Amino acid sequence: MSQPSYFDEINTLFGTIAEAFALEGDALARALEDGSMTLERGEDQDGNRFVAATLERDGSRRTARIFKDAIHHEGEATGEGTV
Repeated sequence: MSQPSYFDEINTLFGTIAEAFALEGDALARALEDGSMTLERGEDQDGNRFVAATLERDGSRRTARIFKDAIHHEGEATGEGTV
């Protein structure tokens, strides 16, 4: 029995979030569990949907917008920091 496609999409999303913050899978899971990482849905001015992932750790706060084919880190120009 194969998994529904949304499981694959969730795995891809979590993998991309881990990549955006240079985290291993277990560190990402801990950050989500302890609340140091939050996820929000959003849409840019062009109607492109994204997930905003914010990591607060050791007094710093970093946010990345995860689009279908790109990662944009908060504070970077649109063309920079895209994976």
